[in-house]
Amino acid sequence: MPLVRVSAIADRMSPEVKKKICQEMHDVIMRNTPAPSEAVWVMIDDVPGENWMIHETMLSEKKPAEIFGKD
Repeated sequence: MPLVRVSAIADRMSPEVKKKICQEMHDVIMRNTPAPSEAVWVMIDDVPGENWMIHETMLSEKKPAEIFGKD
């Protein structure tokens, strides 16, 4: 059973965006493996900002715009 896990900053993606990402990841697995569709799992792990470090800075210490350059 193929399992794809995507880690994301909690509360940064809408349910619609999460669904689209999962659908597209599922499609990639289907195109590249012989796995049956019902065996393909895609999970999105919502990780709180205080659990992320990006280039020596904890995400909780800065606003996302300061790290990513946008709101």
